[in-house]
Amino acid sequence: MAFPWSLVENLKVVNCAIIAAANAMTYDIISCKNAHKVWFLVQLTGENDTDSTLSLSESTDVAGGTAAAVTATFPVWYNQDTVSTTADAMTLVTTEAASYVINIGEGGEGQMVVIEWDPAKHTAGYDCIQLVDASGHGSNTMVAFAFIQPRYQQADPPTAITD
Repeated sequence: MAFPWSLVENLKVVNCAIIAAANAMTYDIISCKNAHKVWFLVQLTGENDTDSTLSLSESTDVAGGTAAAVTATFPVWYNQDTVSTTADAMTLVTTEAASYVINIGEGGEGQMVVIEWDPAKHTAGYDCIQLVDASGHGSNTMVAFAFIQPRYQQADPPTAITD
């Protein structure tokens, strides 16, 4: 008997961006008003050894009018070799941090990162979160999705990209 669990029925999935030229980028802002947890899944593919520094920015609304860099730390997992068909392990960074650097020179041409955000860590008055890439290179490609665990499970969870 199959386990009665469905990704899209249990987690809200938001395409934050698919960037063909991954220079410094900011991605869709996610409202955490109805979120228990948010995971950003980032896939970087490219040959140029230019680091991409991932961090989070919080804001008071999805328009990002009042925004601030997140200083709280969060867990990060990574796989530095997603090009290989024999490497699928995700490694937890031993110390939580407020940013993570993807270094193609250290790993491989394809790397995956998962950043976990707990909305309880928001600064007072802030309830939206955004992935930020402060660097990168135009010949690399970045794909980012947010997986949002709603506070209350429902057949049609509310949107996460509007207030």
